[in-house]
Order: sequence, then structure tokens, then C-alpha cells
Amino acid sequence: MSRTDTATDTRTTWWICLLAVAIVAIRAAHALPLIADTLMGGDGDDLMRLQQVRDWLGGQSWFDTWQYRVLPPEGISIHWSRYIDAGIAAFMVPASWVMPMPEAELLAIVLWPSLLACLGILVIGHGNSRLMGPAAAIGALAVFLGWGKLGGEFAAGRIDHHNVQILCATAVFYLSLVPGRRALLGAMAGMMTALCLSVGLEMLPALAVIWGMVVLRQAFAEDGLGAWLVGFCAAFAVSAPLLIAGQTAPSGWLVNHCDVLAPPLLGLAAIGIVASLAPVVLARVLVHPVARILLSLGITAVGLWLAAPLLLPCLQGPYANATAEVRLIIESRISEALPANVLWQARPELLLRILMPPLVIAGLALIAAWRMWGGLSSRLKIALVQSFVVLAVGLAFALIQIRAANLMTPAVPLLAGFLVHAFVTIPRDHRLRAPAALALVLAMPPMVEAAARWIGGPPEPPVFAADSDPKAEMAATSSMAFCRTERAMAEIASLPASVVFSSGNLGPAILVYTPHAITSAGYHRSAAAFHNGAVAYDSRKLLRNALAASRADHLVICIGAGEERAIDSILAEGWPDWLTEVTGDRKSIRVFQIDKPALKLEMAGE
Repeated sequence: MSRTDTATDTRTTWWICLLAVAIVAIRAAHALPLIADTLMGGDGDDLMRLQQVRDWLGGQSWFDTWQYRVLPPEGISIHWSRYIDAGIAAFMVPASWVMPMPEAELLAIVLWPSLLACLGILVIGHGNSRLMGPAAAIGALAVFLGWGKLGGEFAAGRIDHHNVQILCATAVFYLSLVPGRRALLGAMAGMMTALCLSVGLEMLPALAVIWGMVVLRQAFAEDGLGAWLVGFCAAFAVSAPLLIAGQTAPSGWLVNHCDVLAPPLLGLAAIGIVASLAPVVLARVLVHPVARILLSLGITAVGLWLAAPLLLPCLQGPYANATAEVRLIIESRISEALPANVLWQARPELLLRILMPPLVIAGLALIAAWRMWGGLSSRLKIALVQSFVVLAVGLAFALIQIRAANLMTPAVPLLAGFLVHAFVTIPRDHRLRAPAALALVLAMPPMVEAAARWIGGPPEPPVFAADSDPKAEMAATSSMAFCRTERAMAEIASLPASVVFSSGNLGPAILVYTPHAITSAGYHRSAAAFHNGAVAYDSRKLLRNALAASRADHLVICIGAGEERAIDSILAEGWPDWLTEVTGDRKSIRVFQIDKPALKLEMAGE
């Protein structure tokens, strides 16, 4: 390609990206008037993130991410990164100079994910254009903006950390494929990997696969990948410890956490660095790819054996430090953590909306690649193989826990871009052009998601029998924002200042919209907070013990939600002396005052 053609493609790609950015801006403007309701009824993690930012701006230490209004006075550990808080505050604080803080908060939670979406557009648009041309950028960005699982993570109000992780992992994915100065590209990928892992470990499998693919490609002597690996490993080795030091107090640097970037993951990364660089250093000696691969595998095996005492406690993943009870709740009662077979029974339309778009795109891309393989460049062949591997790994994890579908997100836009690239190579008078155009239209995520809703059926309101499956029940109700309304929050706020016992779905909203402390939140470092939000409603004894242990003052039940059904069943056994209903004229909630001496008396009498 001539220098003129390259410049033309670059200008075209910028215009395509600019159009996509304009779509993001229009969506943000449309969302702004509705953002208060969106936030209140949205994901509890977004609410908790807002509270974390508030607490930090209110004087809580940068290194102190405990949430003291959950199970006070001790509070619970929230292991989230302050770097995300800083990004949100970068919009919130200047906005507060010209408007009231509540309005500044709402503006910030629109602008922050919109900025991330714009960065994602630049990465995906230019990455696809560098590999296949501007047409591919159109297909890739159509998926980025149109697939709910991907674009939805960048929608207004999504201030949790998943969008940052997806953005970083996607950047690493393209930096490992696009042409350019390989050492610089590798160094940028190393820094992005460290940043992604400092925010959270959810994208670790995808990042490990990308890293492993580059090592494998270097073993087969792909030009420049030795320099890429050197830059990657050096940048990660420097930036990862610095990022840890930047968000963790010195007293926590050597604590072996399994759910954040900490010594266990650094140890694993050190093994990977040595296993990656050894074949590079010995490239002239080890000429055959098999020898290089065996060297990497041997170093990895020895490293894992030597580091076993550090790594073995983390074999159960991010929840290794959680209690067995918390792991059971996560695996059976949190909809996003359910396996595909359970979700298929509980909410088939949700499962299909998440998995059908990437599977349809991957299937069509596989057919196109098979037909065009002989005429594809080696770079594009490598990009396709890497995309299919990343997608397959993500799909495997998603079948175990549906939220792991995020692992597929770096690869899907490239496969969509390849479909458009394949389409434009078909001559206009060819008999396949019309069917290919129809296939492209039908493969658009909005079309596939509409088909998923038709196949899976509309979500039905939860109506549970006495012997209903708890997994199916929780899957159907956990995403429904019962009592996440202005009226319900006002009714709860009208209570005297107290510690409020509620469901886990309601807890974060009470934290954000009322002055009260809470007892329930779905964060795996606190078994008690998890237990209070779900298991406590399973029996009278469990509820009584949870109320006593949490030192709650009021029990709040959302009318129409699953916990009301549970509390009615408990109260049918006989009204306990330690509960007095004080609902009054409240219409959205039922309120019970807790008699703590009566609680202790009953427990002592057993």
C-alpha cells in the first residue's frame, strides 16, 4: 500500500471514529435527564462505587477503601481500586464548582463511561483499520455500539470497573496484532495489562491467553515479537509494583490477597516473564519452535513448583479467601455468577442475549475465513486465530459463570470487522454478494438480541411455589430493582438514624440515598454481609441470629419482593417478641423495629 493510500485510510478511519463518538455523545445527552432513575434502579455495584467516591472526597484516606457504613462500626473491606474513583472524581469535582454536588455526581456518572466509550472507539476503530482497512472499522464499531454486553458496559451510569478492564484488555489485544514498532507496542501492552489487573482480576484469563499466544508466535519466529515481549515484560515488571504502591498502603504490600494485584499474581507474572524471555535470549541457540516451546513450558513448570506455597491458596480464584458459605451464595444465588445450564432454566432470554451475538459473529467469521484462507495475509491469519482462541476461552468460562462473557469482548469486534472486510472483497456482480449482505444485517447484535428475546421468551415476573428451586428464584429476582424508587428511599430515609437490615439488592441503594447504615451487601470479603442479604431469610432462626449479630435497629422489607414472601412465612410460625411492625403509612416497604434485649433473651433461652 502506498503512502497516499495509507494517509487516505487513516483520514477515513478518523471520520468513522468521529461518527461513532457522535453517537456516544447523543446517547449521553439522551441519558442525562434520566440518569437519576437509571442509577437508582441499576446495578448495586455502580451505587457502591458512587458511595466510595463520596467517602474519599469526604475525607476517607486514599488507601482506606473500607465501607464503614456496612456492618458498623467495623465496616467491611471493599477491595476496589481507587484509580477508578479518581477518574470519576476528575469529572465530579470540577462540575461541583458550577453546580450543586448532587447534580455534579449525576453529570460525572454520564461523562466518565462516555469518555471510556470514546477511548474504546479509537482503539477498536484504528486497530481494525490497521489490520484490514476502514471498512473493518465500521463493522467492529457497529458491534461495540450495538452489542448490549459490550456497549452496555460503557453506557451512562456504568461506573463500576468492568468497562475499564474491557478497555485495557482490548487495547492489549490490538497492541499484540497491529504493525508498528514492536518494542513500543509491547511496552504499551505491558502497562495496559498492569493497569487492567490493578483495577481487578476479572480479565486475567483473556490477558493470559493473549500473552501466551504472543509467546507461541515468537516460538515460530514471527518477526519482531522478541522485541515485543521484551518491551511487554519490562513495562509490566516496572508498572505493576508501582501501581500496587500507588493504591495500597505500605502495610499491605506483602499481604497475599488472591482477588487483587498482589504478591501471588506478581509471582505468577514473574514466572511468565522468565518463561517468555528465555526463548528470546536463546533464539540463536534454540532455532526450532518445539525447542522454544518446551523451554517455556519447562520454566513455567519449575516456576510453579517453586512458587507453590504462594500460589496454591489462590487456586480457587478471586474467592479463595472467601468462606465456603460466601462461595456457595455466589455460585447459587447471584444471577451473574450462575452457570449457563441454570440460567437457561431461570432466564433463557438473558443467556441468549449474552451468548448469541458473539456466537453468530464467530460462526459467520469462521465460514468466511475458511473460504478466504488461502488469500489472507499472514498477519490477518494470526489475528483471526488469536480472536477465535480468545473467544473460545471466554465462552468456556462463560458457561461456568455467565459474567465471564466479558472475556470474549476483545475478540468479537475484530471478527465483526473481518466479516465486513470479507464482504467488501466480494465482487458486486457475484452471486454471493446479496446473501452475504443479508447475513451481515442479520448478524448485527440488535437483530440477534431481538431473535434471542423471541426464542427465550419475555422475562416473566417471579411467581414462586413453596418448593421452588432457590437458584432459579434468585436468578429471576436478583436483577429486579424492587423498591429502588425515590418513594421507597424517602420512606426508608424517614426512619430515625439507625442500622437497617435489608436484602442485598436494597442495601447499596439505602447506603447512597439515605443516612442510614446497612447490614447487607454482596462483596465476597464479608461473609456476614453476604449472609444477611440472602440466607438470613431462609428461616426464623437464621433471621434472628443475623439480626442479633448485625446489631440492626430496623428490619426493612420491600413489598412485592422475594424477602416479603420469606418474612411472611417466618411470621406465620408465630409473631416473635423481638419484632414490632412500625410500617405506618408507608406504601413501598414494611418496617419492623428490632427489640435487641428480647433477641438476646430468646437466644439465651435455647
